[in-house]
Amino acid sequence: MAGNVSGWLRQRRFDVDAAIIGLALALLMFPLRFVLDQIYVNTIPIVLGLGCIVYLLAVRNDDRYSAVEFPSVSRPVAQLLPSAVFVLSAMLIAIGLYTGERSLPFHLFSAITGALIIFQILFTDEEHFLPSLLLVEVLTLAFVVRFMAVYTTPSYIGIDIWTHTTQLAGGVLRQHSLTAMEGNKHIAAPLYHLLVASSAMLYDVSLRNALYLSVGVAVPMSILFVYATTKLLVPVRWAVFAAMLYSVGDYFIEWGIHLIPTSHGLLFFVAILYALLRIMQLEYGARDFALLVFLSVAIILTHQVSTFIMLVVLGSGLVAQFALRLDLFQATANRPGVYRQMEPVNLAGLLAFDAGLITFMWSFTPYNGDSFLETVLLYLAETLRSSAGFLNTVDPSAEGVPLPPPTLFEQAVEYVNTLGFIILFGLTVIGCLYVLRRRRVSHSVFTLLVATVVMTVFTLGLPLMGIRNFIPQRWFAFLYVTMTVLSALGVGYLVHNLDRRVAVAMLVLVAFIYPPMMMMSGHGTLDSPAFPSEQERLTYTEPEMAAVHSIADMTGSPESSNVLPSQVLRTDHPYQTVFTRTHAYPADAANLSVNGGRTNHPITVYRTYQSEGAPKFRMVNESANASVPVRRTVERDRICRPGQSVLYSNGQVVMCSNRTT
Repeated sequence: MAGNVSGWLRQRRFDVDAAIIGLALALLMFPLRFVLDQIYVNTIPIVLGLGCIVYLLAVRNDDRYSAVEFPSVSRPVAQLLPSAVFVLSAMLIAIGLYTGERSLPFHLFSAITGALIIFQILFTDEEHFLPSLLLVEVLTLAFVVRFMAVYTTPSYIGIDIWTHTTQLAGGVLRQHSLTAMEGNKHIAAPLYHLLVASSAMLYDVSLRNALYLSVGVAVPMSILFVYATTKLLVPVRWAVFAAMLYSVGDYFIEWGIHLIPTSHGLLFFVAILYALLRIMQLEYGARDFALLVFLSVAIILTHQVSTFIMLVVLGSGLVAQFALRLDLFQATANRPGVYRQMEPVNLAGLLAFDAGLITFMWSFTPYNGDSFLETVLLYLAETLRSSAGFLNTVDPSAEGVPLPPPTLFEQAVEYVNTLGFIILFGLTVIGCLYVLRRRRVSHSVFTLLVATVVMTVFTLGLPLMGIRNFIPQRWFAFLYVTMTVLSALGVGYLVHNLDRRVAVAMLVLVAFIYPPMMMMSGHGTLDSPAFPSEQERLTYTEPEMAAVHSIADMTGSPESSNVLPSQVLRTDHPYQTVFTRTHAYPADAANLSVNGGRTNHPITVYRTYQSEGAPKFRMVNESANASVPVRRTVERDRICRPGQSVLYSNGQVVMCSNRTT
């Protein structure tokens, strides 16, 4: 009986079966949109279904169009496009210098530049296809986008960076010792802080410049690892395509300008994925495996979340190893540099070593009074006990706070923030189905498939069940690595097997929609949002930073333990985080009543951004004992009330206090 089942499975087309199952799953998930109004619930089933349909159409035409040349641009256009890209890149620099920020014209021109690069990759014939030139274009755009962001910003970009750089790395620089990080969970993962501090000493520059000259330069260069990884699996054209898709990813841009240990961990992660697939695809020796071990230790000493994601990928490789040993797949694909039958690489030893080292390191890493491992497990157990549940996405404390439905413009901006990921997800679906073909299955591509599925569960699935302990927002940039590689495999297959008209139309849409959506997403424009009234700005002007330093000098920067709750400074989020993370003054987000009216906090800080941008406050319904964070613009007199005294003002920022305080 078992032999009959095994024989039947060997005859199945797993890719076609998976496409049919995916289509059925999309139909089953579609009604969820009527139960839960969430952007991914509304879009993922549709994109999943479309991806499966497109793949099934391509399967029907297997190899029918492979002998027909794919449409390409004419020779003069192919020769003109690289010059246009470099001219546009120069214009981006000029626009940034002239406006002093990455303004809306900057975002639009960068989106056009990205679209032209993808168009070149897809529609340049083999005679004029120059991979090295295209990689230079990709890297040029990547560096221009990121370094114009940091150059035109007088402060750091982001929230966590204030702690990691000004406090931890700054402490290491001042004391020339890790004792400055004693008691902090990063004491067991200090590579980022050591790198920034040592760069400041080596280059004799400020911490801010040292950060950008070390981690800031290295992160965009990780695009080359994506290119090299994809090149192990597919022709060079699609390797460049994968590199371009990744380079303009919104979360990848975010960690290229908000430079924290996540950024450093991402750099090691991409290198690990390349080293892992290299030993799976090519003949390898002890040095290759030693490099993989070295990189895995480096990421453990850099960032805890990145480390856990690495464990997920290595675990996926082990699952793929076991699956391939079932002999249900008959991999016959030729691999470059391989002159014998390649067996799946045994990852059990590496996974056991890394898991043991992680357990040891996290067991003595301090975190909230206990070890990091114990605290994380306790938090997870509490979440599973109290708030986990299917479609349990609402914070219980938010119940009782009525909020108006989003406006049409708010909904449009939300789709701009997520449409790039949705497009990438659709291409990834096609790539996942393609690698299930028996003649394409290998340990490397099966590892990519399993890792992508598992990471998607952590990123999108668990939050739908109320489990956010794994910080899903940090996973997207890591998920993009495997998604772009699989997307390149899928698009390469569609080009040769899908009807030419359908393929060209689809790829033109990808070229001219994917870069704008990614590069104008809120995550890719933290420094200067494309839609300032809806997307959060995580940078601060010179007057805003001057206010922080002046208030610190006025008050003597008291510790939070020496300040009464009524003496805590209240302002908007994220501005309040700068006060707390620089130890300028204890601060928190201001409360707004559901009934309107002014705040009642004794000490408040107003900045003009609160009336013009997208500040976040806490909406409170005291009668229902409920609250929820909301984005609201407010007038000055709602924060700094007429009955208060003005303690500080510089034109943009005003600090007010009750006269009786």
